[in-house]
Amino acid sequence: MTLFRTGLVLVLAVFSATSSAEGLESRDPRRVDERPNASGPPTEINIGIYLLDIDQIDDVTQRFSVDMLVNAAWLDARLARPDAERTGGYRTIPLSGIWTPRILILNDRGMSPQLPRVAQVDDLGNVEYRQRLFGELSVDLLFEEFPFDVQRLPIDIISYWYSSDEIHFSLNAEISGDDGSFSEEGWDLRVLGPEFGEFTLSAEWIARPRLTYVIEAERNTRYYFWTMFLPMSLIVLMAWSAFWLQPDLVPSRIAISTASIFSLIALGFSIRLNLPAISYLTRADLFLIGCTLMIFLALGAAVIGSRWASADRMEHALRLNTAARWIYLALFVITATVALTI
Repeated sequence: MTLFRTGLVLVLAVFSATSSAEGLESRDPRRVDERPNASGPPTEINIGIYLLDIDQIDDVTQRFSVDMLVNAAWLDARLARPDAERTGGYRTIPLSGIWTPRILILNDRGMSPQLPRVAQVDDLGNVEYRQRLFGELSVDLLFEEFPFDVQRLPIDIISYWYSSDEIHFSLNAEISGDDGSFSEEGWDLRVLGPEFGEFTLSAEWIARPRLTYVIEAERNTRYYFWTMFLPMSLIVLMAWSAFWLQPDLVPSRIAISTASIFSLIALGFSIRLNLPAISYLTRADLFLIGCTLMIFLALGAAVIGSRWASADRMEHALRLNTAARWIYLALFVITATVALTI
């Protein structure tokens, strides 16, 4: 599949750069600025995308990098050749010399074209423009379910010039790609079908046709289990061990509780560095807060038990120790269940 994709890119590049320039026509302002059959029905635009690669999804900047081949096709009968001059071949015409639907990728944040800006036109006036684009696209990521989140990565296409009464995107539009070979790590990616709609800025803005391709990205939670949930759980159990010490061992019990708190706070900061400064809590935040409160309760119980032991109330201190062992475990199960599953 990799060889096929590489070969496809090379073929497109060579074909676009070396196709015969036979039939190049002088710039006709009317042919460039006026859409085909301007007084007739909307011009149909068929856009297809082949995804070569998605190599990065950045949570902090909320962008993803994509490498893709784009194919845009439409009919412009004004470019058709007379019957006597038809050869069955294609003419290579610069985009600046023909009408185009003024297509814009709405969430483009620095994509660059890799192939010449020329179109292939057949004898009947069928226009086909191929381009390879590489760069970043913006995405509005939602982190409430982090790290169990499923994100939608859009490729949002509109015509910035023409309304829905003038052009429309073909229902045959499709996106494809070998989603099992993308180089992005930490996500399971799946290519979804196209979505059709309209783009409107304000009440005064005439609606523009909109075509959105979506890639579904499901975060791989195994990484976060080993690097986040397991260490947090071990820190909580470390604080739990204070209840297995005698109540009169005050320095040891306090040391365990305070070390657990500092360890959990440090781990929480490291996790937050991988996310933007969002105003709401994620599932990971809920788990972290719940674990932090539990360790503070453990510290409080250790202090109370130690005071009882030093005040000749050892029997009460031992009972508190025994009860705290099982209450603490029950609270941990409840915290994990609420934060991670409900």
